[in-house]
Amino acid sequence: MSVINYIVISTQALSSIFFIGATGYFLKLGSRELQVLARINVSIFTPALLFSKISRSLGRETLYDLWLIPILYLVLGSAGLEWTRLGGRFFGLTDAFRRLCSVAVYFSNVNTILIPIIEGIAASPDSRFLLRDRDDTPQKMADRAIAYGMIIGIMNNLLRWSVGVAIMTPPKSADSCPATSRESSADTPSPSFEGFACGIQTTVDEHTSLLAEEAAWTSSSAVPSSTASEHVRLVCTRIWYAVRQCLTPPLCAVVVALLVVLVPPLQHALLQHGSYTYCVWMAIDTCGQACIPATLLALGAQLAIKRSLEPQSGQGISTTERYVSERDQNRGIVLVVLGRFVVVPLCCCIILLSIHRFAPWLVPLLRADPMLFLTLAIVSATPPAVNLLTVAQSVKMYEGESARILSYSYAIGMFVLSVEVSVFLYLASLLSSGA
Repeated sequence: MSVINYIVISTQALSSIFFIGATGYFLKLGSRELQVLARINVSIFTPALLFSKISRSLGRETLYDLWLIPILYLVLGSAGLEWTRLGGRFFGLTDAFRRLCSVAVYFSNVNTILIPIIEGIAASPDSRFLLRDRDDTPQKMADRAIAYGMIIGIMNNLLRWSVGVAIMTPPKSADSCPATSRESSADTPSPSFEGFACGIQTTVDEHTSLLAEEAAWTSSSAVPSSTASEHVRLVCTRIWYAVRQCLTPPLCAVVVALLVVLVPPLQHALLQHGSYTYCVWMAIDTCGQACIPATLLALGAQLAIKRSLEPQSGQGISTTERYVSERDQNRGIVLVVLGRFVVVPLCCCIILLSIHRFAPWLVPLLRADPMLFLTLAIVSATPPAVNLLTVAQSVKMYEGESARILSYSYAIGMFVLSVEVSVFLYLASLLSSGA
């Protein structure tokens, strides 16, 4: 295949994202419409998509072979954090603003971008070199790739509201900084949802209550509690708030799907054609097909809302009195864009190609299925997670700057991804040919 073929496949795969997302952007849906769409998507469509793809495309042996994905996720995240640390010092960014850039680089938009790209690639007649064997089909190929991405989505979801908030939270010595009038606006629930696999539809009020509970727990640990039961209650409350952030319908759907995969008789009974259980599975799969269009419409509309939150030219508006000049904001955008679209993808390709070349016995699936390499490479190059703004709201810092980072990252990312997906397809063709 020529370079033109790879470019055609990548641009066709990304065109659906652009057109549907642009439709949502220009529709200018209001907050109420977005909240209704998010509730339906997160509660029904997204769990249905996750359950149907994972339960049909993965087997127990394949699941065991995917041990590399969590490790690779942590390694790439560490590389992104180190990049923002060194780059932030080079650009002279403040420690607090550098933390925001670190979260933007660490947590990517996994499935909102990944799934349409994968389905577009699978639909192209020129992508047959990605088939695993003669019995493979484009539909099976797409389902496997989406299932691979779900594992990263799970980790993204679990760590965003723990590690992500911890990175963004300022040191205790800075907690006494007074807040501006914009702080009150951060307490208002915002339609900041990601609406895709393992996304959390969390409002700022929930995070505020969580922080309040943690403060109560901390203060109670300094003063002896009147009763042991009161102390146990506070500890249990803190644990419950931490667990509740993860117990979303998408995550529960993933857990149930993995249980089905780990029990082959149950998986066989569920997918047996002609049975009533298969009719139930087909109903779930039909609901899941509505997930991506609804998600992309919401993503476009949400980016339009976030753009309205951007600081005006020459201003450094934050949810605290920490001033960020326009020059530093631009440097932070460059830092995030280079980290998400250059540094992390480069590290990912180097690691995967090295394993394929020098230690294929570590991950046999990497050599057997070129879609594993392609999926991990695409995920490493996606823009920051849209929930970056919600994380900023939860710690009452840099709401406007987060919106600006997201707007520029997605505007640039649509063009950069076209080139990078073409490169990833070329590398995947080399791997599939045994080069």
